[in-house]
Amino acid sequence: MKSRTFYSAIALVAGLLIFVGIGGFWGLTMQNPRALLSKGGQEIPEAAQFVPRQAPAMISLLARPDRLWQLRQVLTPSNRRFAAREEWQSLEQALESATGWDYDTDLRPWLDEEVTFAVTTTDLDRDETNGLQAGYLAVLSCRDVEAAREALHVLWQKRAATGRNLVFETVSSVPLIYDRKPTDAVYRGVEALNLENPALQSLASAIVGDRAVLLANDPQVLRQAITTYQAPDISLAKASNYRESIKTLPSKRIGWLYANVPNLLAWLGLEDAGQFNGAVTETPRANFVFVSLRAFSSGLLGDTAIAAAPGKTFEFNRPSTQTATSALSLLPEETLFATSGTNFSQLLEDIDENIGGYSITQRSLQALLSSFSLPGAAPSASLLASLQGEYALGTLPDRPTTWLLVSKSQEEMPFASIDTFAEAQGINVNHVQLDNQDLTTWTRFSISRTSPQSPMQLMTQLVGVHTTIDGYEVLSTSLSGLQQILQSLDGDALSDQPAFTGLIEELGPSKGAFTYINWPDLAPSLLKQFAWLRAIEQAGQPLTSHLGPIVFQANGSSQSLQEGSIAIKLLENS
Repeated sequence: MKSRTFYSAIALVAGLLIFVGIGGFWGLTMQNPRALLSKGGQEIPEAAQFVPRQAPAMISLLARPDRLWQLRQVLTPSNRRFAAREEWQSLEQALESATGWDYDTDLRPWLDEEVTFAVTTTDLDRDETNGLQAGYLAVLSCRDVEAAREALHVLWQKRAATGRNLVFETVSSVPLIYDRKPTDAVYRGVEALNLENPALQSLASAIVGDRAVLLANDPQVLRQAITTYQAPDISLAKASNYRESIKTLPSKRIGWLYANVPNLLAWLGLEDAGQFNGAVTETPRANFVFVSLRAFSSGLLGDTAIAAAPGKTFEFNRPSTQTATSALSLLPEETLFATSGTNFSQLLEDIDENIGGYSITQRSLQALLSSFSLPGAAPSASLLASLQGEYALGTLPDRPTTWLLVSKSQEEMPFASIDTFAEAQGINVNHVQLDNQDLTTWTRFSISRTSPQSPMQLMTQLVGVHTTIDGYEVLSTSLSGLQQILQSLDGDALSDQPAFTGLIEELGPSKGAFTYINWPDLAPSLLKQFAWLRAIEQAGQPLTSHLGPIVFQANGSSQSLQEGSIAIKLLENS
């Protein structure tokens, strides 16, 4: 297995500038959703003309970082300004450690409204014997080309003073400068992400025209970017699905993200780079992701579009006219994860059809369904297949995890057939009462002993318990979970919480399935499980330390694009 490069210092340079800006945007939106935020920043990322279509990922900040951070400092309450100033200073120090550039002195005089970072390729030399070395490109828009040249001159003077050998080259009339990689450079996988020593180990730079400063971790990346710019038909900016998404998604954006899903997963080490060879029959239908970032009063709103792979289309499914949030009113406020919509079995079928070819999808679904601890795989599958109407599925912070299922079916007793099936599998179905509430319990008996000499004991395992509440059939994998649902009827439901209702309001009228994640409480367990997620979380500091609850909403689809929205609440203290 080849090692995989997740991060390099050139990623740090662009990433710092992007997160500086987005962090500043967050501080601004916390207090004042008008002015720049109500109008958005630069309309489109012009740097896409330097990025090849097969690039795994591109992220653009469409407003200058210092403008947003200055506004944050002005609008942040006085008792929080010191913390905001410390975050800004830490980012400035990290940038200076990586490049030798001081933001105010070396960047601010010439930096314009766009900072873009792109992963242009997963392996520069395409040699499987020496590991994966990804290509990283940063494009900084320029409003004063002479000041930009002077800043680059200072940068290269500092690098030459450390004993590096500088190389000068001209590519299609564009001057390039780069230095040689140290002979002991080692490219490690995502698990070796280290921000303690972010100094640039190798660097290449160029100025194209008077509008763009290009930085890369290898001169080959710049050669490719210049070739792409001079032959625009091969650029991401000219791709039909990219242009359609720019036109379709709401404007007034302050950021833009693009991902080529198969290549991005290969870069992250989550898929085999050679798994998808471009064959129409082997590539999953969902292939490209576009996200347009906008502002709202307390966080970020991402308008998303998923485009199909070349030669494939989505089947058009009209958004359901049924509400997808009523069932959520029965989930307690402690819920960590919830998904709600109509026809769950159709949702699983759509997922399998569109992204089921990715192994990460298969593993995630398998983990999800297996943790939904009903009596064996067959009963679980039968239960989920029965959800033809409105449903809500959620988890509670228990050990083991408690699953909650709320269903409103056309049947009078939607779980009756499941009771019959459970009995056929040796599960005991009993009826009891709790505070005048009729409950149906699923239990399994077993015999055990603590030692060979000890007497045998009859053990009872509660598999599930369900009841009917306000016309909804409610099932929990623990008795305590059902008790929390009954208690939530007094106003402690998830749907009553201001953080949740605020995100739902920002998303607008319900058009499809919802997914809710309580990120602050769920993050610790997720970060322990997934190294790649932990690396992204570290790389995104300080922004990721302020992530609050997140809500996803599906907005329907056409043959070419599946649209959705993401609302993220950003917290001042987390």
